Amino acid sequence: MLKTSSNKAENTHLSFSYTKYIFGTAILALSLLNNTTSWADGIGTSASAPSLQVTSPDLVTPNDMKRGSLLLKATEAGKMVEAIQLATNVEIDVSGPIARTKVTQRFRNPSQGWVEGTYVFPLPENSAVDTLKMQIGDRFIEGIIKPKEEAKKIYEEAKRTGKKASLVEQLRPNMFTNSVANIGPGEIVVVQIEYQESVKQSNGLFSMRFPMVVAPRYSPKPTIVETVTFNEDSSTGNNGWGVINDPVPDRDKITPPVLDPAEFAKTNPVSLTMTLSSGFPIGEIKSPFHSVTTDYKSKDQVTVSLADDIVPADRDFEITWKAEPNYEPRVALFKESTPQGDFVLAFVTPPKLEDIQEEEIQKKPREVIFVLDNSGSMSGPSIRQAKDSLIFALSKLTNQDRFNIVRFDDTYEVLFSSAADASQANLDIAKEFVSSLEADGGTEMLPALKAALYDSTPQNTEYLRQVIFLTDGAIGNEKEMFDIIVKQRGRSRIFTVGIGSAPNSHFMSRASEFGQGTFTHIGSERQVKERMTELFHKLENPVMTDLRATWADTENVEVSPSSLPDLYSGEPIVLAARSDSFSGTLELSGRYNNQPWAIKLPLAKAANGQGIDKLWARRKIAEYEGQYFLNDDRSSLDKLITQTALNYHLVSRLTSLVAVDITPSRPLDESLVSQDLPLNLPDGWDFNKVFGEGYSTLPAPAKDTSLDQAHNLILMKPTQVAMNGGNQKALPLPSTATTAELKIIAGFILLFLSIVLLVFTRKSSPKPEGQA
Repeated sequence: MLKTSSNKAENTHLSFSYTKYIFGTAILALSLLNNTTSWADGIGTSASAPSLQVTSPDLVTPNDMKRGSLLLKATEAGKMVEAIQLATNVEIDVSGPIARTKVTQRFRNPSQGWVEGTYVFPLPENSAVDTLKMQIGDRFIEGIIKPKEEAKKIYEEAKRTGKKASLVEQLRPNMFTNSVANIGPGEIVVVQIEYQESVKQSNGLFSMRFPMVVAPRYSPKPTIVETVTFNEDSSTGNNGWGVINDPVPDRDKITPPVLDPAEFAKTNPVSLTMTLSSGFPIGEIKSPFHSVTTDYKSKDQVTVSLADDIVPADRDFEITWKAEPNYEPRVALFKESTPQGDFVLAFVTPPKLEDIQEEEIQKKPREVIFVLDNSGSMSGPSIRQAKDSLIFALSKLTNQDRFNIVRFDDTYEVLFSSAADASQANLDIAKEFVSSLEADGGTEMLPALKAALYDSTPQNTEYLRQVIFLTDGAIGNEKEMFDIIVKQRGRSRIFTVGIGSAPNSHFMSRASEFGQGTFTHIGSERQVKERMTELFHKLENPVMTDLRATWADTENVEVSPSSLPDLYSGEPIVLAARSDSFSGTLELSGRYNNQPWAIKLPLAKAANGQGIDKLWARRKIAEYEGQYFLNDDRSSLDKLITQTALNYHLVSRLTSLVAVDITPSRPLDESLVSQDLPLNLPDGWDFNKVFGEGYSTLPAPAKDTSLDQAHNLILMKPTQVAMNGGNQKALPLPSTATTAELKIIAGFILLFLSIVLLVFTRKSSPKPEGQA
């Protein structure tokens, strides 16, 4: 509400300002209406719509541009091409412990040439990606799952012959690429990806993360491995020459161009909505990194939306929720029947530690090895979060414990020659050491990990040995790290603490899984105390061990995980299982604080669930991947991974989704330009610290890279378009229902009304005193 004033001059100023606002809005509306026509061209517009007016040629120079645009260097010297524009819409539906997410990516070609766009994007590391849909005009093409090489051949052939095609490939379990071929001049191609995942639960807190940006990855340089073989035929190829051993063979694919925030505006806008149907009364809802609005439909159903409607893709979205006080569910059981069998998903939270008397808790002294990443990617807020976390962790040590610190960038350093007593003098030395650290250099994590896992007393059972890794995990050689953890972990348990706005959650969660520990994410400095307190609560207290699942009256049950891990305080047991038919009960048992514990679940009482088969299959694939480091027969594992992915229509390391339009659209005499879509630098990162002074990951500077207005036009003007007249849900698409002529008329009407209002307000405004 506007505050009123008795001052005549102020009223005159207010009226004139308001008139300027209306007039400006009309001009903007006219401009947007005209732009909408251009964007809609080729996306199902009426036959009477005028042809697209694009002032730039296929190849341009900066001086040719009449509007702000991101320019990329072309093959012809001195020429450039306009970069593809991208906007993303995310819809998350949570039903109990299962979440189904739709990610709609809109690729717009602003130039007059034909382009292929490749976008590297993140998804949750445990996501089961099973659906690809591509829209061209009013037609929809459903993607099919194929072995990776076969899918690539199908896509390349479609690209060569001028057909529109989309290919979704997995680079890492949390990193994917979407390639879209033959996007015509001014066209928008809409691609929708869907995946299934389970909700995370810990200490009564439910949470989900939707990653929005792939952080730049540090990849160690290849090394030369000398091999010498005597008395062999040279035709075998093994004749003593050095061979390249690249720890990151796909380094080119996982390193897309990154925008320097000092030179480029943020791009790749995202809109996000979430429907939360918990199955229990919902209490407090929080989103620590984004402002959100909540609309309670009922006690157990809430719609959550971004308060800003659209945000740049530069940090992960996280949301947490609790049950209402006095209602905290400890058990969830769901069942699904499919042609491939029956599937069960169970969540069971053991008794809280508070239920055990303090004097009954048996604690052991600990040997804690802290590993701190102070490489360049950790500069800014990340290094402060990491240092604060480590100093807080040091304060939680008791005089019974001992500790050491390993720090690394492209070198590493160990504070004490061996683990030292947690005396006040040693703690003071450690705090001074940590406080003096600065972030710079590369991320050579492997030597630091080996140093942390080195155990001079591997048979010592008096101390619990715990390794706490504080890093953003921005590396490309994850497999090397996993191999070392599996083979050299010994009695150590590894706890990863992900630092920053976009940590490599695949590496962090898998490293802690192989290390029989946990993964904690700290995304801001205000979370340090809360998250580290929660972590140390787990570190200091007993673990539930010897967990087993027993199936009464059901045979041939395939459980994932096949071997249940040890659990820490507040963590639920989560398992998915498959059988031809389930009956009877599921009994979970184990030992907690050296006391037996068990619970029986009647399978007949399980609620109906959807997508449990996908979650089970995704977990099985992850298990097969985990066996790589202990199994020499990797070809057999590859066959199991491929077959499981094909059976359940999932993207994996060895399978991809491909969609091809059967109708050629690009004339074969027209050339095709390929582009890697640039990403934002994660929020809080220092570009120069990551890439070095004077480095540019883009081949040409931008004249004006602010694409928000154009992207907002896509995201904020959706229209629901039915899919093939069936009962499937509609896709939100760019508005194309209004003809261009009507838009222009509407714009002129707004312009005329604003002029009338301007004249009226000037006549009615009181004149200043003393003026005739």
